[in-house]
Amino acid sequence: MVEEEVNLLKCVGSEIRYRILQLLKERERCVGEIMESLNKEQTLISHHLRSLRECGLVEKERKGRKMIYKITDPDVLEFMEKVKELSKTKC
Repeated sequence: MVEEEVNLLKCVGSEIRYRILQLLKERERCVGEIMESLNKEQTLISHHLRSLRECGLVEKERKGRKMIYKITDPDVLEFMEKVKELSKTKC
């Protein structure tokens, strides 16, 4: 349905969310690592991670006292690669 497609594009359309996905593309990370890499506050990062989880792009897993975030499946990585390719020729 078009509405779901638009919601997905809105979810990844945020610069911070896309940067989070780029970090998670490299490896799974905890909130602290994401905060440090993006130089952003914990509340902001948590808000964006929640949105990415609600869209089904990332998932979290408790490891000890930390919550670790990772990309849900290879389709998300393929989508990001296609965005990268298209951005070189279309924008």
